[in-house]
Formats: sequence, structure tokens, C-alpha cells
Amino acid sequence: MSRRVRRMVRDLEPKAEDVEPKIIVPINEYEREVEEIKAIKEKRKKLWSEAMRNLSFWRWRREPRYLDEYRRIRRRISRLNREESELREFLRRKVIKPYWIVECSYQFQKTTREPPYHFYAEFRKFVYTREPEKYAIWSKKEMKFTDPQPFLEEELRVVMFASSIMSRKRDDGTIAHGEWLEALKDIKVLPFPNFRAQAVDESEVDAPLDTQQYYVRIEEEGFVHEYKTDDVEYWLRKYREWLYKMYRMGIIRDPEKFDRAVRRTSIDEFVRRFRELRWK
Repeated sequence: MSRRVRRMVRDLEPKAEDVEPKIIVPINEYEREVEEIKAIKEKRKKLWSEAMRNLSFWRWRREPRYLDEYRRIRRRISRLNREESELREFLRRKVIKPYWIVECSYQFQKTTREPPYHFYAEFRKFVYTREPEKYAIWSKKEMKFTDPQPFLEEELRVVMFASSIMSRKRDDGTIAHGEWLEALKDIKVLPFPNFRAQAVDESEVDAPLDTQQYYVRIEEEGFVHEYKTDDVEYWLRKYREWLYKMYRMGIIRDPEKFDRAVRRTSIDEFVRRFRELRWK
């Protein structure tokens, strides 16, 4: 390549001060603006139909009011064209933020004038991901992730059951999980479950992508106990061991069916069934 051609290429390359900065946005903001552009296109389509109808009337009847209406509609279409062009230009600079945190948690709290005065329990499951739709449900109406995928909440129930194995085991190997849930049922902190799906900066990602993470916190009688992913995974191993131990003892007939019941039964429903069995 000759020196002259190299100079021409260099002159054509955008200078640093000419490059537009990219705007990092979460996917819900990006999708919302895409929907705005679609709405403009739909509105323009209807206006064109109305404009052509008025133009046809004017050609056949030669009444000025139809021509005036046609021109008025064309001005509205021109304004929509400019609005769409501006939106598209702005959207072109936007980049969807690549990292997300999706989390689902159960929280319980009670404060009284008598001891233990304050009680708080939190069970949380979260994951860092680039594909939030795997863990959260997208609402087209609200243009955001509004709910966890069902399996996230199911796994929280298993974690709560596993916590009972660690702290509420009876002499015969069974656990007092029903009494535990009964005590928690009426002190739920709303919203329940508490759900969050939020775009985050890469620097905030402190765990492998798409790897389930756990956090449990218990505050009682002035003591605070925190348990993280390694602790909870140990509980889950103990839960599976307990399942098959109860199976070998003949207390549980089908471990897999029992596990599905734990996962899919809400706290309110679990307590209702527990009370019915106790009253029999």
C-alpha cells in the first residue's frame, strides 16, 4: 500500500473525539424503547390509511375539507417520522448490559416487647447470569422481569426443609418442620417471595455465572447466624441422606415423590395439611 493510500485510509478513520459513547442499559429499558418504535410504526400505518381515504374522497368529490384533512394527517406522519428517527438514533448507541443478578428470597420477622424481642429469618437463592430469562419471567405488559421461574421458589422450600434437618431433628430421626413453618407462617415479610432481577456491572459479579448461590440469615435472642453457599449445600446433602434414611426405615415410601411434595407445596398449604393431620 502506497504512502498516499495509507494517508487516505488514516484520514477516513473516525477520530476518538468523533466516536459516540455507548450507553449501557438493562434489557427492560432497551425492550421498552423497541416497543415505542413499534407503536409509532403502528400509529403511522393507521394514519396513512386515513390519509389515503381523505385523498380519495377529495379526488372524487373535490371538497376542500378532505384535502385539508389529508394535509393535516401528513404533517402528523412527518412528526412521527422525525420522532422514530430520533428514537432509532438514540437506540443505536445503546448496548444491553450483559450481566444480571436474579434472586428469590423468603423473609420472616417479628418484634415483641417480651423476650426474645426480635426474630428475623431470611432464605435467599440467587444467580449471576447473562441469560436472565432462564431464571425470571418477562412481562410484556410491564416491560420487565416480574417473577421468578417456579423452580427458584421450589428450591427455597427445599433449603428451608434442609435447615430443619440441621436444627429440629427428633430422636427418631424425623424433624419438627411442621411446627417450624407454623411459627413462621404469620410473620412473613411482604412481598413474599421477594424477587429481584437487576442488571449489574461486571465488577459486582463475585460468583461463577449460572451457578446457584445461597444465603441464610437467622437473628434470634441477640445472636446473628449467617450461612452461605457452602453451608447450604452441606444442608442439602444432609437432606438427601435423611430422605433415604427415612426410606430405609419405612417412614417415607417414595423419596422422589416426597421431594416433589416439599418443592411444590407452599408454606400456607404445608401448614394447612400439617394442622389437619395433627387434629385427626
